[in-house]
Amino acid sequence: MKQELKYLPMLVRTALIWGAAFVAQSVGNEYVGPFTFNSVRSLLGGAVLLPLIPLLGRLSGNRREGDAPSDQKNLWVGGVLCGVILGLASSLQQWALQYAGVGKAGFITALYIVIVPVLGVALAGLYLLCWSGGSALGPGEWLLFGCSALFSIHILVIDHFSPLVDGVKLSCVQFFVAGVFCAVPSLLFEAPTLAGVLAAGWPFVY
Repeated sequence: MKQELKYLPMLVRTALIWGAAFVAQSVGNEYVGPFTFNSVRSLLGGAVLLPLIPLLGRLSGNRREGDAPSDQKNLWVGGVLCGVILGLASSLQQWALQYAGVGKAGFITALYIVIVPVLGVALAGLYLLCWSGGSALGPGEWLLFGCSALFSIHILVIDHFSPLVDGVKLSCVQFFVAGVFCAVPSLLFEAPTLAGVLAAGWPFVY
């Protein structure tokens, strides 16, 4: 129990950062399209992790070098799968924020973590906390339900591959793949501009 409790502060901080990110994402939508936003933030995430891989490996005491062919295969297969699913899920979420508020976005996306035995209570509580402005389901809500389903699959894929490879390397590959994946529809449908990307700088950094 003590071993589990010592990680609780990290989980609380993660939840706070995750929740506040919806505000940053909503602000980002004011300057760039959803695919552009996800492409830039994913590529930025990969770029930040890339030089940290050797440092974090030493600090964590991880001696796995990943030279074995099976390790390399797991890393790239897992990274590509996670990246594609993350790109899809994040794009649906970002797209949905054009139609739905951050409260609804947080509520519906969080459905993937609701534990089955407390589903009814948690669902009712989250609804009362986050839902406002009527109960009709619009395009934003349906996009978010798809996002939630994809994030559920994303968690299962990570759960499978994370014990097999270095987690930081997996995240790095995942972010680059998601960034390239989202860049394709961004360039095809959104015509991103440098001015727009720079204007959304703080949401990207967050």
